[in-house]
Amino acid sequence: MASSIRKFTLSFNKRFVAVLTELRSTIESFRGPPSGALATLGLPSLPSLEPSQTPGQGNSTLGSIFDGILYAVPRHRRSVEKRLFRKHRFTGFMEHGTPKTNIVPCLVCGNFKEKGHLCEHCYNRVRTETNEMQAKMGDDLKFDVPRSEMEFIYENEKPAEGTYVVKMSKARPNWFPRRLLNKTG
Repeated sequence: MASSIRKFTLSFNKRFVAVLTELRSTIESFRGPPSGALATLGLPSLPSLEPSQTPGQGNSTLGSIFDGILYAVPRHRRSVEKRLFRKHRFTGFMEHGTPKTNIVPCLVCGNFKEKGHLCEHCYNRVRTETNEMQAKMGDDLKFDVPRSEMEFIYENEKPAEGTYVVKMSKARPNWFPRRLLNKTG
């Protein structure tokens, strides 16, 4: 686009200079006393063209404007396919194509998990148990904060003295031992 604009301005500049020279030669042909029609026009004297401003050399002011500004414009629009390829070249499909080497079985339940991460199956069991405990706690407390330590008691367990007791109406899960809640661990 920049080259077409530049070509247009240069051709326009050439035509304008040609018209000026033609007009100057026409006026100079009337060297004698002006006739009545030309006297009423009142044409001012035209500036003379210097040899450095000839249209073929490209030293015009319009040519110097377009030298460095408009050359950094892309010539063609980048297609959607090329844009998406550039955007997702090394990410996205390449990550899913390489097999993971850090998959190990969980030591508690045996389901596969990523090394260094929690087992999703075990975490879901803990989360459901926690939600049940919180629901039971909310029913018993009714927005009153207990003044003593809170203890969760499952079936066939005895509460410690001086604690606020929340009774769960089921057996304690085997993965949730009672000693986890002791202060000594």
